[in-house]
Amino acid sequence: MSRRLSLALPLLLLWPGLARPEDDTAALLRDIRAVAGGHTAASPTARKAWDRLVARGPAALPRVLEAMDTPDPVAANWLRTAFDRIADADLRTGGKQIDTDALLAFARDRRRHGRARRLALETADRLRPGSSSRLLAGWLDDPEFRYDAVALLAEEAGALARAGSRDKAAAAYRKAFAATNDVPQGQMLAARLKELGSTVSLAEHFGFLTDWYVIGPFDARGGKGFQTAYPPEREVDLAAELPGKAGKVRWKHYRVAESPAAPPARVALVNLLEPLGHADDAVAYAFTAFTVPEARTAEFRGAADDNFTVWVNGKKAFGFEEYRNGIRLDRHRFRVRLRAGTNTVLVKVCQAPADPLNSDPNWEFLLRVTDPTGQGVPFKHTPPEKRS
Repeated sequence: MSRRLSLALPLLLLWPGLARPEDDTAALLRDIRAVAGGHTAASPTARKAWDRLVARGPAALPRVLEAMDTPDPVAANWLRTAFDRIADADLRTGGKQIDTDALLAFARDRRRHGRARRLALETADRLRPGSSSRLLAGWLDDPEFRYDAVALLAEEAGALARAGSRDKAAAAYRKAFAATNDVPQGQMLAARLKELGSTVSLAEHFGFLTDWYVIGPFDARGGKGFQTAYPPEREVDLAAELPGKAGKVRWKHYRVAESPAAPPARVALVNLLEPLGHADDAVAYAFTAFTVPEARTAEFRGAADDNFTVWVNGKKAFGFEEYRNGIRLDRHRFRVRLRAGTNTVLVKVCQAPADPLNSDPNWEFLLRVTDPTGQGVPFKHTPPEKRS
């Protein structure tokens, strides 16, 4: 080959339209991601890029998965549809061009976004049946597939129970229960264990605070309850007698009765009506303390009816005002830095004015301490002894 021809070839490869088809995949993905955040003006360009990306065929699938590593659902949805179109077309002819090993490698990578990992595993399982089951068995702590892995282990435990291996079934159920971070799933596992003569605490596993001192009602007429600072916000003295709505009020010790078969939001509910009775246009407080062995950041998850304010170690950590809002599991989430040793928690809950259409109003809250995945942080209840 002449020296002149050898120098010309690289220039020809760079000439527009002569580059290899896969060389502009990054540009196509970039155009598709331009729809992120609702930039609809980019949609025509994104649609053209989508069509050209799909034409790349199965070789583009790993790149599409990588591009799905985004928190933006709009861009991820565009990329998901491109992946599905490419994969489905190849699967109809036997799926011989899809690199199954590459899909499984992507699914194993916990650094990747969960939706993309799940898509990779589902597709690999269609090409190589049984892949999911083999991988899930070791993923009880996986951020994306924990629920699936626990469900698979529960199925195995159920098969053992039906075969008469009660001890092995119970051990498998306990292992599954220890791994779950889903309250309804935990309830199911607790029920199966109970059938086998073994009991577990949902409240303890999921980090519910259940040992409290409560006081109230305080007068909140005129909708002033949420904004008004009552004496417990200035100082918590469990021996104090304070002016309440209808006379003096004192702190009362109250332990939550765990309800394993109740709806998830009511598994460990603090029902203020039980220790304090009914009151309209009122405010109540609940106080507790717990210990952890070392300092750490924890996620508090809770809800209240009505309104919800939380102080941790004397500092306001969360406040939300909304009347007649009902209780939903983990409706509110906020992070708090816990200190090693004892940590205190003060909760304030309002009660709305009387409603003629609601003869049985609720006055309640729930609060639990978890890691970022929703699994309970191990702690020990240490509410101070009340001195008379």
